[in-house]
Amino acid sequence: MKKTAIILFALFSMLLVSSVSAYVLLSPTRTWSSPPTYIVDNRGAASISDSDGGVSATVNAINANSSWNGAGSGTVVTAVAGNVNNFQLGDGIPMLNFRDPVNVCTGSCLAATFTGYYSGGTINDADIVTNTAYNWTTQAEPDGCSNEFYMEGVQVHEIGHGLGLGHTNVNGATMYPSVSACNNGPATIEADDAAGINALYGGGGGGGGCSLGQPGDSCSSNGECCSGKCRGRRGNKTCR
Repeated sequence: MKKTAIILFALFSMLLVSSVSAYVLLSPTRTWSSPPTYIVDNRGAASISDSDGGVSATVNAINANSSWNGAGSGTVVTAVAGNVNNFQLGDGIPMLNFRDPVNVCTGSCLAATFTGYYSGGTINDADIVTNTAYNWTTQAEPDGCSNEFYMEGVQVHEIGHGLGLGHTNVNGATMYPSVSACNNGPATIEADDAAGINALYGGGGGGGGCSLGQPGDSCSSNGECCSGKCRGRRGNKTCR
């Protein structure tokens, strides 16, 4: 088991990155051996005024074909509403908590995913926590969005981390590292995100099937390598 790592999704607070690159995989590359089922906090989020505090909206967004399951690799993740009172990092039960019982998501952090629970390239757990200091909404909320963040969009981003993706610098992609209020719905993925998830899960769904370059293979860009890292001099680059 590797040391815990945390990836944060931040409130937009800096200039946009103007350069265009490809998706980024977590390093070392890791996948689930079979599609994980996330338990989504059935208490909901207190600031959301749809029918159940954003629970159904979040579950539906994660399961949707417009999200990770429609990228081309089949079903790579599922979600169900459930009780998260037994939330525990590294217990092999992936949970999406609408609160932050471990107090790691503060300041500009909107939500955080614990990506450090893996062994031999296989992910064992990847829990998600949410910052309650912000006001949240969903597309099902009757009064729309006013200086709030769409829960579905943020959590689909976090699920991307849970599946093995890092942050991209492709502006507009789901895995871009920051977002502004009312600017992250609907919860759909973009071409860069789909390419990343297919690099990890290889078109078959459920893990481990990266068909891109392995360490030592020649490459010309990060997107050609399973690791997301193409290094070396021009004309003589290899996957690392």
